[in-house]
Amino acid sequence: MADSPIHGEGVTVHNLFKKNSFALDYYQREYTWTRDEVRTLIDDLSNRFLSQWNPLHERDEVNGYAPYFLGPYVYHESDGRTFLVDGQQRVTTLHLLLIYLRQLLIDQEKWIYADELEGLTYTARHGRRSFKVGSSEELARAQLLNSLVTDWNDLKDFTLLDDAHVSVRNLHDRSREIDGDFPDVLRGEALVPFVRWLLDRVCLVGIQALDQENGREIFVSMNDRGLRLSHVDLLKGHLFRRVNPQTREELGRSWADMLARLTSAETDSPEAGTPSAYVRSFLLAQYAHFDETSTDAAEIGRAVHEWILRNEIQLGIDRPAGAREFIRKLTDVSERYRVLLRACREFRPELAAVFFNGYNGLDNQFTLLLSVVSPEDTDQTFAEKCSMAAAFLDLVYVRRCVNNLPVQRRDLDEIIHRLIPVLRICRTAEEVATVLGREASLLEHDFREIASFGLRANNRRLVRYLLSRMTAHVQRACEGGEHEYEFLRGSRDYEIEHIWANRFERHTDAVRTPAEFDLWRNRLGALLLLPKSVNASFRDDPYGQKLEHYYAENRLAASLHPKSRLRNTPFTHYLRAAGLDLAFRPCPEFGVQEIEQRQGLYRLLCEEVWSPARLGFRLPQITVVVPEPAAPRRRSHYGVELLDLIKNGLMKPDTKIFRTVRGVVHFATVEADGAIRLETGQAFHSLSAAGAAVAGTKACAGWDVWRIERDGVAVALKRLRDEVINRGLSNAGS
Repeated sequence: MADSPIHGEGVTVHNLFKKNSFALDYYQREYTWTRDEVRTLIDDLSNRFLSQWNPLHERDEVNGYAPYFLGPYVYHESDGRTFLVDGQQRVTTLHLLLIYLRQLLIDQEKWIYADELEGLTYTARHGRRSFKVGSSEELARAQLLNSLVTDWNDLKDFTLLDDAHVSVRNLHDRSREIDGDFPDVLRGEALVPFVRWLLDRVCLVGIQALDQENGREIFVSMNDRGLRLSHVDLLKGHLFRRVNPQTREELGRSWADMLARLTSAETDSPEAGTPSAYVRSFLLAQYAHFDETSTDAAEIGRAVHEWILRNEIQLGIDRPAGAREFIRKLTDVSERYRVLLRACREFRPELAAVFFNGYNGLDNQFTLLLSVVSPEDTDQTFAEKCSMAAAFLDLVYVRRCVNNLPVQRRDLDEIIHRLIPVLRICRTAEEVATVLGREASLLEHDFREIASFGLRANNRRLVRYLLSRMTAHVQRACEGGEHEYEFLRGSRDYEIEHIWANRFERHTDAVRTPAEFDLWRNRLGALLLLPKSVNASFRDDPYGQKLEHYYAENRLAASLHPKSRLRNTPFTHYLRAAGLDLAFRPCPEFGVQEIEQRQGLYRLLCEEVWSPARLGFRLPQITVVVPEPAAPRRRSHYGVELLDLIKNGLMKPDTKIFRTVRGVVHFATVEADGAIRLETGQAFHSLSAAGAAVAGTKACAGWDVWRIERDGVAVALKRLRDEVINRGLSNAGS
């Protein structure tokens, strides 16, 4: 029997990039993966790794972890080059991820591993980098990748042009979002084991085509023919066999209309995914159970139609009438879902919070929003209910962010899943407002931590969001209208402005060291939002010269000027009405005292922007006592937190811990609830986050770098943590 002329071979991620430099063939589509697709890949990889990882494992034990298969890719070779035929999206995303992981390894000073990733992402010759995915002809792509390698945070040497190639624009946007979607637990001591597992245990199968034309044929065959039935197709087959033949034609038209609507919405909002994404969100929102023993969420995420088959009696679709009503509800609500998808990308005042959540990448908002939707809702009722539900999620997101708490999908899913059973029984907007008012009154964290909040290496997008919302709020209060879109995604391309220019020597009378200067310069109160073109023209000027430029810009920036209230009735009226007359002090000079004053002003503005009453919630008439604890405490992956050390007598409340960064010792206090309070006043809820903040990095092996003094000896907190694990003192599950 003759051998197949087309060959396939398994390859690890390490060997994929070690042995190849990929070019893209002419018929390849652009790099089009959305944030949701990149996040799904990261979630799949991290979940598989974390299901096996234990901090007590030696690093070589990772070699025994179960492998993970990422699927096939197709290539052909010509003139000494390897051309990708199929699999570009995954390979390009892996390449971007490796560049990002290299930056995290540099942050942790894991130089050997960082150097290894450098060799897998590009080669260098005569001072010029040649990247492992792409082609030398794509100048803008090479410029972007060079900037990501040299300056991931700020991309100072790269400007995204308005007419940038779609692949370049998508690569740029995904690089700006990946930091918010990468799990916090992998930024700590799990980082190196994760990188080792990714390189050596994650595999693909490479299929070698004979030549370019054979590669094109394979590409067309894999992408245009033999498509498997989707979960939605299988669901339709199951539901329609239950209904009477007389109603199948009518329901079939409704089903076709639903698919047409969702396909149209998908074009406008690729993050939404396919109609399968709608069906999953619909089932989670309307029918799933979320108690501790339920596996509904995982099963619906894995295979919708199989969950339907197992729960058809509960859903009432085992009878013709029940199946008919289920189909009608599913198809009717799809129109509301389409509206929400578009509101996620196109600013609509009545659904502004949906847009805000979309800007922040909270795609799981759709499950929460569909829990309040009913086919009987009028357009106004639908908008009111969804607006409040989205605003509540935005409120939770912002409060968690300013308190340095994690806000990734799994963290917000816990809150969303807890709310859904209560919200899905609400029939009116008033009932939704009452439920969300009570939930808002029970929220554990408020805006007090803004007193020490500032710009860090890993929160630039959040800081820009806060400044945008506050700036738009003041602008609207004075001028009317809606300004949020203008500041978030408008044509003037607003960016963060440091009121203090990056000149330490100008402030030596107020700050002693460059590190202290950076701390005050990056405080939220020392920041504004200005158009990029304006900001670039005077960013290095002394404050006195900048002040005149601020006076010509938005109301929040102009408020620094001593003349900001002269002949400015709308502004002065707003200050009196909001009770902010004293908080909005003009600043002829701008030193540390003025930064603290503006920090207090920004806290008041945040409390006004995100006031539960202003968001439409009905707060309880009596004071709600927050139970102890107010919410389930989020634990580390391996089940040990600082609070466990305190409870088991290995550490006392208010204990001082310390770490050294570039020869400077930084101290922090471990508070009674396990929070880490830095000398700057900032509070964090993980050692990794606190350590990264001190070092000005995105990643930190917190348990390794923080130390405590015992009998005159510096002891790594990891030793105490390992003692808790070995003695079984933690009350967490495995």
